[in-house]
Amino acid sequence: MNAEVIQGFNNHIGILKEQLEEYFEGKRKEFTVPIYTPGTPFQQSAWDVLRTIPYGQTISYQQQAAAVGKPKAVRAVANANNMNRIAIVVPCHRVIGSDGTLTGYGGGLWRKKWLLDHERSNAQEVQSNIGKKGAVV
Repeated sequence: MNAEVIQGFNNHIGILKEQLEEYFEGKRKEFTVPIYTPGTPFQQSAWDVLRTIPYGQTISYQQQAAAVGKPKAVRAVANANNMNRIAIVVPCHRVIGSDGTLTGYGGGLWRKKWLLDHERSNAQEVQSNIGKKGAVV
């Protein structure tokens, strides 16, 4: 198939760029950019659970499997997370081992640790500003 790729502007990419910049600045806790996540019904349910994990917090793969209604499907959930192609926006980095260890992240465990540390640091900053005069939360 011969196809020509033409560079151009896409509103969704512009929104995503802005929201990612805000995320890395510690200003954005949730993404609102419209996304399309093609996958199996099971993958969709696993990714839906990822979107419910609060900023700066984690759950285990076991908890995620239970949340999709398949408590014994820990490996399948981990595989679905691995197939997530919109990391950070669909925060698979917030899933850890049942014993609290960092496991399974396609971007590398060092990056998963950095993302979790980044979120925890900024979540604490927001928490410490609640109730202060002029604080924006």
